[in-house]
Amino acid sequence: MESEREASEAITPTISTQDSALSHLVSCANLGAGMVVTLVVGGQVVAGELVSGQEYALSTAKSIRSIAGNESITDPIARFFDDLAQDYRVEDEHEIPLNYLHIKDPSWMTGNGGWTSVKGTILRVHIAKVSGFSLGKAKNA
Repeated sequence: MESEREASEAITPTISTQDSALSHLVSCANLGAGMVVTLVVGGQVVAGELVSGQEYALSTAKSIRSIAGNESITDPIARFFDDLAQDYRVEDEHEIPLNYLHIKDPSWMTGNGGWTSVKGTILRVHIAKVSGFSLGKAKNA
């Protein structure tokens, strides 16, 4: 009986929940070739420019450093994002992670069909949480 289960497990394919087309677009953005996309994430529609994880991390570190306050608190937090930016460096032999995508100046569709935008920020989304996507965005987004 045990050998039947082992044999069944051996032939059962692993099902990926990550869309290969979206992963390819994210890889392109991480190499500097971003584009405008519309995503469905958790039942919400969000649109904006797909950018690299490095841009996200460096932008976040810069924003944290601009906060007025005690540098002994803000600097270690900013350094975390400086280090995260290194995960997205473009070099031979370096594998960039493909677990998150980053949307610059995101816009969300509201309940009445309009859009609300947040300029000057970058949204970080787990790729596996995206249930649909398209290139481009609505004119009013």
